[in-house]
Amino acid sequence: GSTTLIPRTVYRHSQQADQIGRVLDELDRLGLASNTIVVLWGDHGWHLGDHGMWSKHTNYEQATRIPLIVAAPGMARPGAHAVDALVETVDIYPTLAELAGLPAPQVPQGVDGKSFVATLRDPTLSMKDCIFHVFPRGERIGRAVRTTRHRLVEWKVAGAAADTADLELYDYVADPLETKNLASAQPEVVSRMRAMLGRLPEARAQIKAAKAASKPATDRNALFKRKDRNNDGQLTREEFMEGQPDPEPAAGRFLRFDTNKDGKLSEREFVGQGKP
Repeated sequence: GSTTLIPRTVYRHSQQADQIGRVLDELDRLGLASNTIVVLWGDHGWHLGDHGMWSKHTNYEQATRIPLIVAAPGMARPGAHAVDALVETVDIYPTLAELAGLPAPQVPQGVDGKSFVATLRDPTLSMKDCIFHVFPRGERIGRAVRTTRHRLVEWKVAGAAADTADLELYDYVADPLETKNLASAQPEVVSRMRAMLGRLPEARAQIKAAKAASKPATDRNALFKRKDRNNDGQLTREEFMEGQPDPEPAAGRFLRFDTNKDGKLSEREFVGQGKP
């Protein structure tokens, strides 16, 4: 079998590749390689101290790359090929459809992805001149565009004017570790890449979950009176334990509330929950 790895900048894990090789060798042995498509892709990377971060949620290179390995009939080549072409995970669906000989996906709102089968056939071809990703930071949305050489990140509040944005520009030929923001020094590159961002609709504000309504405080005096079945002004252990959803922890609470250790709870002890 053979594999194609896209793009070259993706991190490579030798053990992962070894295991895929075993799968492909077994498909060859069983005579199934001629009608089997294998696609392996994974989660994005993790910052291990670079940029002073220990995290995987950023708009930087390490956190926006994934492994992608494709092996398919008709793509036979000796060994594996690392390819410089830019692809996105949304491209996998239309690629699989084309590899399987199925009609291009048709849905009312259209498909964002673009098949990269042509790149699998000829690693010198690239189907896209740039790719996109988005990640928020507080109230601001970071829209990013990546070409083979540069990444531009535009930070602004959703719907705000373009001139309110903060910009980050990195050159991966001159500065692969993203140590210098070149946005102010290279306005022509910024302008070109912001035009690429303009192909996308304006970012929307994050959807924030509605805060759960705060639970009303329990009226412990009323609760005491409901539990005090014989109206003697104190709770036995049996009265206290009745209806408890967590019997074992509740037994411990009874002992803690019983501050005078007489085996019963006065209304004051019950309401105070063992506090002085």
